Amino acid sequence: MKNIFTTTLLAATFVATTVIAQPAGIGGNSPKKDRDKVVAKVGEAAPAFSLVDQWETTHTLKEYEGKVVVLEWFDDTCPYSKRIWNSGLIPNVIERFGKMDVDVVYLAVNSAANRPQEEIVETGTKFFEDIEVGTPMLIDYDGEVGHTYGAKTTPHVFVIDVEGVLVYQGALSNDPRGKEGVDTETHIVRVVTQLQNGEEVKPNYVKPWGCGVKYAKGGEKDKKQGRRKPRRGPGVMGL
Repeated sequence: MKNIFTTTLLAATFVATTVIAQPAGIGGNSPKKDRDKVVAKVGEAAPAFSLVDQWETTHTLKEYEGKVVVLEWFDDTCPYSKRIWNSGLIPNVIERFGKMDVDVVYLAVNSAANRPQEEIVETGTKFFEDIEVGTPMLIDYDGEVGHTYGAKTTPHVFVIDVEGVLVYQGALSNDPRGKEGVDTETHIVRVVTQLQNGEEVKPNYVKPWGCGVKYAKGGEKDKKQGRRKPRRGPGVMGL
């Protein structure tokens, strides 16, 4: 069966302090107005979203009905995000998905708003172009989707099953320092394997690690920030 993957490739060195986040809705550091909002919960329908990528193409959760969807929150300035891609770990994960009898969509979501939106789009796009992979980068500049899902760190991953139910959220792996490199066993491969085999997803939550998501703070965000449209890539990559 054909497998569809949407990826984003980041490349750099690893130099940062690990951030261990609490699960969504449990003692988070979000402003009160965000804590009061309903966030995604494992075992319930994943919140719908509609986000535009760097080529101004809209992506919705609904269009991927019937497929397993993996969401990875990332930031191209975060050493953890850079390392998991630059080491070959995520490309290896995608290759493994390609050998499974299940359709998987891999999406990267960027909720950073600590820089002008134009800059975030351009630097993220440059990473894709540098490794010659045309990958949609979903821009969540106002942080609405990130807060709805309770994304705390980069990376923070979420797995949605073919029925649209959130079945896992949390850490990418148990190797935050990347000591195992490309051979790291990830929770997303474990979860997709369990889904493929009709097994219960267990554990369905592991504390995420990485850099804190750089959400907008009050007036710092500028939704009207103009941006130059980057060179278009091939988009979804089928394996």
